[in-house]
Amino acid sequence: MKRHRYLLIASLVACVVPALVFAQKPAGTAAPAAPPADPPTVASLASQLEQFHWGTTHLDVARLHNQAGGVFDQDYNPQLAKMQPGVAMQAVEAERESKKAALSATFSEFKDVPLGYDRTGIKDEYTYKNHEALMYVDRAGKRRYFFFIGTPPAERLWKIYDEIPLKDGGPWGKTYAEAVTKMQLALSTPGRFKAADPGQNIMFATVDWQDQATHLRLLDRSSDPSGPVVGIVIEDRAILATLSSLRINKAEDLMAIDPSISAVTRGVGRTDPNAVRDAGAATKKK
Repeated sequence: MKRHRYLLIASLVACVVPALVFAQKPAGTAAPAAPPADPPTVASLASQLEQFHWGTTHLDVARLHNQAGGVFDQDYNPQLAKMQPGVAMQAVEAERESKKAALSATFSEFKDVPLGYDRTGIKDEYTYKNHEALMYVDRAGKRRYFFFIGTPPAERLWKIYDEIPLKDGGPWGKTYAEAVTKMQLALSTPGRFKAADPGQNIMFATVDWQDQATHLRLLDRSSDPSGPVVGIVIEDRAILATLSSLRINKAEDLMAIDPSISAVTRGVGRTDPNAVRDAGAATKKK
């Protein structure tokens, strides 16, 4: 049994390590093979969703956190069970209730006013003016974002994004390669590696998988200014398939040339008043 597990680990590491380091090969070496057209399909990614479901509203997500026996109660109950009634216990209960109250207040819609998320590592996960929104919660040593699409109250959950610090003793290890290896062991399947390519809207090196309903991405955010993190993103494949049609309004290019100036530089509708005057004078002489 131990030998079988060792061979599984060795095979998964062998698959991911070359993919993560090929970009560092010296100039002149052969280009790496293009990644497969689709990520590998695994039996199920349902465990990644935990108690959440695609299509629920932000009020549903808040309820699952705040209800009796919900996410926050599950977080605090083990600690409270070891405490005696008193001031210390009341302080822990107050902390739990404050988190419950704060969650709904984080709900933000991406309308036409820029939000502070534009300066963070998730800035490419949403668009403006397309009925998109998010809410977030800090718990269990990570920040979790819930992304919604649709007009409230008919918005629906379609993406969950976890930001998890990479550090010694952390749940996903100290480096991105360690995080990928852990996920591949959990899924028993090597993922598809894609190098960062802003031209293809791939802002970070990515390893991904899928099942029938869900797409899973691991993002390399080792260079984040606030410290190295791994982004673990799960998405509703049904929404992904129609996302381009749902995002009707495209982002404005603030560096684009004004149309009137562009027309002049192309010669569209441009006339030389001196040429007109000279032509008139020549006609009078004749």
